[in-house]
Amino acid sequence: MGIPKEAAAGSLSAMKPRALFPIALLSALLACAAGGASPRLDCSVSWIGNSFPGAQKWVQQDIAAMCVTADGTVFTNVPWEEGGGNAGAYKDGDLLGFARHTHGWGADGGEAVAVNAKYVFIGMAMGNEGGGLRDPATWPEKGSRWFGVSRRLRSDFAKGAPFAGGKGGKGDTLKECFLPVAEVPEKTGAHLSGMWADDARLYVSNPNENRVEVFDAETMQRVAAWPVERPGQIVRDAAGTFWMLQTGAEGEARSVLHFSAEGKPLPGTIPFTVKGQSPVALAITPRGELLVADDGPRQQIDAYAPLAGQPRVTRSIGLAGGIRAGVPGAFGDLKFNRLSAIGCDAAGNLYVAHHASSGGGSTVLESYTPDGKPRWRLFGLTFVDMADADPGEDADVFTKEERFRLDYTQPRGREWSYAGFTIDRYRFPDDPRLHIWSAGVWVRRIGGQRVLFVNDMNGERLQVYRFAAGAETAVPCGLFAKRRITERKSPAWPPHQPEKGAWLWRDADGDGQFDAGEFAGDGADMPAAQGWWVDASGGVWLATERDGLRYFAQRGLDAHGVPAWDFTEPRRFPAPAEFREIKRLRYDAGSDVMYLGGTTAEDKNQHWKPMGPVLARYDGWLRGEPKLRWKIIAPYARGSKGHESCEPMGFDVAGDFVFVPYTGASKETGFSTGHVEVFKAADGTPVGHMEPSADIGEIGLQDIRETLTARLRADGEYLIFLEDDYKAKVLLYRWRPK
Repeated sequence: MGIPKEAAAGSLSAMKPRALFPIALLSALLACAAGGASPRLDCSVSWIGNSFPGAQKWVQQDIAAMCVTADGTVFTNVPWEEGGGNAGAYKDGDLLGFARHTHGWGADGGEAVAVNAKYVFIGMAMGNEGGGLRDPATWPEKGSRWFGVSRRLRSDFAKGAPFAGGKGGKGDTLKECFLPVAEVPEKTGAHLSGMWADDARLYVSNPNENRVEVFDAETMQRVAAWPVERPGQIVRDAAGTFWMLQTGAEGEARSVLHFSAEGKPLPGTIPFTVKGQSPVALAITPRGELLVADDGPRQQIDAYAPLAGQPRVTRSIGLAGGIRAGVPGAFGDLKFNRLSAIGCDAAGNLYVAHHASSGGGSTVLESYTPDGKPRWRLFGLTFVDMADADPGEDADVFTKEERFRLDYTQPRGREWSYAGFTIDRYRFPDDPRLHIWSAGVWVRRIGGQRVLFVNDMNGERLQVYRFAAGAETAVPCGLFAKRRITERKSPAWPPHQPEKGAWLWRDADGDGQFDAGEFAGDGADMPAAQGWWVDASGGVWLATERDGLRYFAQRGLDAHGVPAWDFTEPRRFPAPAEFREIKRLRYDAGSDVMYLGGTTAEDKNQHWKPMGPVLARYDGWLRGEPKLRWKIIAPYARGSKGHESCEPMGFDVAGDFVFVPYTGASKETGFSTGHVEVFKAADGTPVGHMEPSADIGEIGLQDIRETLTARLRADGEYLIFLEDDYKAKVLLYRWRPK
């Protein structure tokens, strides 16, 4: 199916700023008919970032709460988990299962979990999806939201343990198993912040009413309550008294309070007055210590004793500084990173959950012996993320926050190890990853130096990072913005940005901070655009949808290792006539070839996020007279809508091939989720496709603009990394063309 040279080499007129491309040829068009199946390619389907492949098992993307039983079974809970694994159970380094019925149909998980001999009690939120779910026996009335407890059987916590007056039964909810504890106006309120249970009573911290509520564990009727300002996690010691984490009001430090079983205040309150201390989780050890996890700069777990008097710190668990200890950012034993939950079993083994992600994910769940030796560890490290291999060392693979080390001789799913975390939130508080929802990366070598480029979810900005000497830390050193940044989460960030218009921040003094005088801009917003690209030389490209392309040439590194670009005088290229909108691009600096992706009037993207099905190659883009080499319409499901559309999300080019990821599955085309079509870069002819294996199963819909990267290794193997935000991992296809 090669294209005759005479048909493919149509000449395009010389490109001048804001000029239009003439139509130089009727078409060098390969129409890949919808539903026309290409052959499935023989490739290895692997993954990075999660301990399990995903079809039956995966490690949840976050853990907000934990309850550990005497035998070492770990029950967890988190408000949001994309795959529906909000509440999980783990033991001896393995996943026992998920509770299910905690995600969708108005339901979300929560921030508390408790267990007794018979039941598992799961904190949950229940809404009505804007009033669309209507049944007073299952959901709150329109305009309201419930925070409450779902009671499950401990023998199988996917099964409900109904009780008189319990809510639930419609949709994917369990019949008569949910107890509303607080009803609040929709989009307000707080999750139940703590629970503890024995065979007779369930104790619940209800921050919405500023009280602890006590329920009969069998009837689920309230039997007592006592007031506590800002109640949090709650645990009971061997003497039958309770210790509660009191969250801080604005400007106040936190405290651990001490109560009797009836709610009477007892001596032993522990105040936290040192700046930076941030107690977030509690546990009781078999030898009668109160463990308090400090999520401040120390990242340690302190043991307090004696509990019968005024407790004092007797020992600290974990390396001081956590992930920043030793080699900053290097992952290792007892290097905690955003502590979130802790627990102990009857033997005194410690269980710790921490997750440092700036936008979900990064779960580490691990266990240590009483003397601090590692027992087992599980990972669920990526969410809404994409990976790339370092072109100078392809064993180093980066996501927006992590570095993985890959050993390509290992079996599938075991190639990767977690090597480093690249954010230092204390040293570089202005790091854009802490302020905007970042999503994926490209790794480049500029002047021999490794440079990390980070996208955000919707292609609005492009972040630039250099690496600190002797550390895993990626130091912010550049940011391209198409207009003034206004983030609800960080309204005052970044400091000193221009009042209006597009700008480039470049860290002129190398301190990683946004200082006055470090911004360049012309006061005008850029037109609608989502197609950022960084070529192998470090040149930055932007494909605007209808105003052509812009090229910011890279001008080398300064004494701090910070790259420079021509921002205020970019080269501009008009949009080729073959496109109505351009949404993605790839430029090969070595061969001076440009690949563009987008739409025509006839072939459009079906949903607002994807690229569109039109792909084209142009030769001699910068250094010659640009010529259209080929143009194709990739297959797509016409008329599909919303996030369920099945169409090209973007593309990447490596070696001799173009790799095109698809947004979702389609019966019409026969595509499953995780589908990647492969075309020859020379002429655009189809080669075949890749899809996940059975043990990986369904993967998440492609949800970020740049959802795939491809690399050709020196030995001829292709690495294709693909987003999977459904099961907290990144998919990895490994392919050797025959």
